[in-house]
Amino acid sequence: MSPLEKLDAFLGKHMAVLIVAFVLVGITFPDVFSPINDRTVALFAFMTFANSLGGGFREMAAVARRPLPVVVIFAILHVAMPLLALALGSVLFPEAPLFTTGLVLEYAIPTGVASLLWVSIGRGNTSMCLSVVLLDTLLAPFVIPLTLRLLLGSVVEMDTAAMMGDLMVMVAIPALIAMTLFQLSHGRVAVTVKPRLAPFAKLTMLVLVLANATGCAPFLRSVTPTLIKLICAVFALCLLGFFLGYRAALLMKVDFPTAVTMSLNSGIRNIAAGSVLA
Repeated sequence: MSPLEKLDAFLGKHMAVLIVAFVLVGITFPDVFSPINDRTVALFAFMTFANSLGGGFREMAAVARRPLPVVVIFAILHVAMPLLALALGSVLFPEAPLFTTGLVLEYAIPTGVASLLWVSIGRGNTSMCLSVVLLDTLLAPFVIPLTLRLLLGSVVEMDTAAMMGDLMVMVAIPALIAMTLFQLSHGRVAVTVKPRLAPFAKLTMLVLVLANATGCAPFLRSVTPTLIKLICAVFALCLLGFFLGYRAALLMKVDFPTAVTMSLNSGIRNIAAGSVLA
């Protein structure tokens, strides 16, 4: 086993522990690591490219021929979870409507680019995951304002062109380049290039987690009962997203890779986009 393969195996095996460690480091030393936030678009683009080398346009066409799992994922992402977030926020924070707005926003944003990495680690359906990520990202500038308007009566003003530009650079363009390379090489890049980039994609994800954690530091320095309640609410909704995806997969009796993908895509969100909008 080569050094890169050993590194990739180590990162894959210990990713959950490493993420917690990097979150703690980011919260403890925000001033040291906050400059990374200026590079997040480029880091996202690389992570998307590296994790998209496992499939091409034919694989996406095969997903389109069996669209039901994708439809169910979108129903969980943009119907069930925003409604549940609204209900929970209204019950827990009746005197603080901005908390409810934040919860709904958190569950109106698209599925996370990081799901590509987790689906790859979990031996899921990469082509399906990529299809969901691409489509959800491209629809985000329209879905997010519509969701907030319908559920909260709020009209959210945003620079749609700028948001689309960032999302295209972070997700759409690198994914399309990777898929084109897969197609032109008849799948060889999945065997030759992707394994070499895999450990760097995992390291990139850890760096992004570190960057995002720096933004949490000011809030966690003065923990209040309301903040604890809010953290518990977000955690519960996060687990619920994974659970709904998993239960839907069981009810549909899909194969293991599809079940993994449905679970992960239903639970993981693009929190970087959400924090920018917030």
